Amino acid sequence: MGDNLVYAVRSSQGFYLKRGLGTDAVTVFEQNNSSKEVACNVFAYSNNGQLFAYCDNQVTRVFEIATHKEILCVELKRTRKILFSPRDNYLLTFEPWAIYGAKTSENQKPEPNVRVFSLADGRHVSTFSAPKEASWEPQFSDDEALAARMVGSEIFFYNGMSFDRYEHKLVEKGATSFSLSPGNCPNHVAVYVPAVGSNPARVRVHKVSTGFPVVGNRTFYKSDKAVVTWNPRGNALLILASVDVDKTNQSYYGEQSLYLINIQSGDSVIVPLEKQGPIYAAKWNPNGREFAVCYGYMPAKVTFYNPKGVPIFDMAEGPRNDIFYNAFGNIVLVCGFGNISKGKMEFWDAENKKEIISIEVPNTTLFDWAPDGQHFVTCTTAPRLRIDNCYRFWHYTGRMLAETHFDSPKEELWEVRWRPMMGYNKFAIKELTKTDKMAAGLPIKKKDASHPLNNVPAGAVRQAGAYIPPHLRKPLGGGGAAGPPSAPAAANGNQNHRPAPQRTNGNGNVPQPFRPQQSDQDRKLFQLKKKVDEIQVLKQKQANGDHLQPNQMEKIKREEEYLADIAKLTI
Repeated sequence: MGDNLVYAVRSSQGFYLKRGLGTDAVTVFEQNNSSKEVACNVFAYSNNGQLFAYCDNQVTRVFEIATHKEILCVELKRTRKILFSPRDNYLLTFEPWAIYGAKTSENQKPEPNVRVFSLADGRHVSTFSAPKEASWEPQFSDDEALAARMVGSEIFFYNGMSFDRYEHKLVEKGATSFSLSPGNCPNHVAVYVPAVGSNPARVRVHKVSTGFPVVGNRTFYKSDKAVVTWNPRGNALLILASVDVDKTNQSYYGEQSLYLINIQSGDSVIVPLEKQGPIYAAKWNPNGREFAVCYGYMPAKVTFYNPKGVPIFDMAEGPRNDIFYNAFGNIVLVCGFGNISKGKMEFWDAENKKEIISIEVPNTTLFDWAPDGQHFVTCTTAPRLRIDNCYRFWHYTGRMLAETHFDSPKEELWEVRWRPMMGYNKFAIKELTKTDKMAAGLPIKKKDASHPLNNVPAGAVRQAGAYIPPHLRKPLGGGGAAGPPSAPAAANGNQNHRPAPQRTNGNGNVPQPFRPQQSDQDRKLFQLKKKVDEIQVLKQKQANGDHLQPNQMEKIKREEEYLADIAKLTI
């Protein structure tokens, strides 16, 4: 499975591209060098997946993945960002902005740090300056006929890739960001203006044409910044407005609010949220017919909405803070990463709103769906975490296919990305059996791999209980808790030894020995065994001819399920 998938790995030891997910993966390209002077700082695929670009602190290079043919090689040592135009005709590179010359000199000038190259002939097309790394990227229409970039509060529109002379200009006083719509013409541009004094913040949507007519508008308060997300069709957008400081001191994440603007109808609404708290993620389904929002104080809630902002499905609350749709929009992952170290991942059938499988992958810092929509990669990367760096390949059924570990702290994993590939089609989601569900999850590998029980699903591993002092722990030979100090003497055959008198508390009672707190796994095992015992009682009543209630009959039918869960927890 996934034999044709290609992925790139960037680490402190260099980078490489491989094809295939198993142990027989083939290396497509490799550049190993542990020196920091030639470390790979950035890489990027073209949108069609045919080209690969990287910078190794010496040159910025582009080559064809299939033939290794060099397309472009320029002496740009400080490249930190790489961007391909939508149709892969041009390459843009970004370097950190710097000003040369003495501060008191009138000749002090900024060095242009964004360069545009034509990939057809390697020609340098244009150059301009972009002081802020967060907003350096120009935005393009899908056909590359239109390019836009913001300078101050002015948005300049260019025809083609010549950034020397603009064709149109849109001025929004106080604007700090903008977003150009995807899809076919006519294009629209959403401009955000933060709140100032008593004036509310606003997002105004203009049609990109003569005069820039307004087709949508939304005003709101409590907003220092806003993230605008268009749906793939370009006819609706979400506005996630936020303020860094929560004046009520209820949230570390500040305050957030979510709004929806429909371009076709011109309506703007507040997206209704049933729970108070921060908004962690708001993502459109790639089909453009729904979006999902993860929000609320922990345990967080996830709600799905139609394009009009009407709720259509709610998930139960849980530890989660992000949402990822696959390429076809038929599977959605709801997960808890980052500061939720448990790494719970819930895979759902997005069309039928049915859970497929749930697994846990702790300490995940990077997730990426494969272009086939069935496989994905999870990574623990530096500098977020500098220990246990690794990447793992999975199938959406929860089965792990392969994993690669790095020798921390000598080696660090920085990034893993899939190669975009065309030709994959939407697939039918598999109905998992009990065997599939038991095989899902992260295996625990022990030193001795000769026995199959040494590799068991992560769900079968008991969680650590409360701390037990050494003198109260169970002896190696089994049995109960360690006895009082007199126990060793009796074991050595000293029959005349008189046990020490037991201590009493102030009430004259003998204090009870320390009992560790029961873990969640032990409690679950106890409940399952109790249910099995109750089923045996019901079976005996049924054999005696007693009439059983429908819920009691249903309980008997689930005996095999309970026994399977007990076997899994007692491995």
